Amino acid sequence: MATELPDILNVLVLAQASEEALAKIKAVAPSRLNVIPAYAEFLDETIEDNAVMMRRRGGPPPQPRWTPAEREATLAAAHVVYLSFPFPHRLPERAASALLFHAPFAGVSNFKGTPYWGSKVPVSTSRGYTQALPIAELAVGAAMMFAKGLHVAAVNSQAGNFDRAAAPLMRLLTGKTLGVIGLGGIGTNVARLAKGLGMRVVATRHSAKALAVNTDGADVLYPAAQLNDMLAECDFIVVAAMWTDETEGMVGADAFAAMRDGAVLINVARGEIVDEAALVAALHAGKLAGAYLDVFKDDFTQPPSLDLASAPNIVITPHVSGRSDVSHAFSTDVLCDNLNKLLAGEPLENVVDWKRGY
Repeated sequence: MATELPDILNVLVLAQASEEALAKIKAVAPSRLNVIPAYAEFLDETIEDNAVMMRRRGGPPPQPRWTPAEREATLAAAHVVYLSFPFPHRLPERAASALLFHAPFAGVSNFKGTPYWGSKVPVSTSRGYTQALPIAELAVGAAMMFAKGLHVAAVNSQAGNFDRAAAPLMRLLTGKTLGVIGLGGIGTNVARLAKGLGMRVVATRHSAKALAVNTDGADVLYPAAQLNDMLAECDFIVVAAMWTDETEGMVGADAFAAMRDGAVLINVARGEIVDEAALVAALHAGKLAGAYLDVFKDDFTQPPSLDLASAPNIVITPHVSGRSDVSHAFSTDVLCDNLNKLLAGEPLENVVDWKRGY
């Protein structure tokens, strides 16, 4: 494969990449790579294709330097395109020389309804790498918050209520069972952190064909089809699966019925995986002791529904669990690895299987 490549590969960077990141990409093969930063040049398309999301971000956009003709010529000559999020939707049919698109996120549901979905040009993602540890820390932190009643303490503090009788019940995490729906990059970090707190960890994984023990930090690993069997064991449940046609609405009324009374649901994956009406009902009924959601339905474009936001014992953050003072945005590293593989004619990592959905 390497002998069929052009002498110089044009790497078009549509992400907001730092000079350090650009230099890291170039350093993969300085004599073979022409790295072209172009975030501002395609920003008008990004804004047009993602109007609601971009309005919520605010701020004046940087001004392009290229003419439309220069932009189209550069895109047509690009061999590798490093996307940002959100991204322009109509690039694939114009990137005539493209050999690879790389996305900085994990799930590919963002590509639905765009020409990227099902693209014949390989699309790779940062699944299992980018932000996995910060997200896992927040998931385990949410378990600690509910175990120690800190969500109640915060409300009481704001209300000036320091009566000991109003203090929440506190539970010990050691010895409790935490379940992970989707034992991937985030899920394995959740399992490791939970084990460090003395918790028992059970999990599901899409690729698991049979029950297994002591696998990637999980004491017991279930096939995805046995989700409800796993849920019946759990005091805390972390949703870390990909959003696909198969997983949409997967955590619904049947799943909540299978859970232990007083369980806590923690969703750091995608809001569409959880049936929000069923979740609200479970909270009102007292079936769940609480829920932490970093994600909710359509969270990139709108706030959570009033029913969800006003449910008892719920804490919601606006899809920010990947943020950290220490960057774990390893998308550039995954891109660099794949550039090395592309040049060497080796199989690329994290190439999307469109039938599987990630």
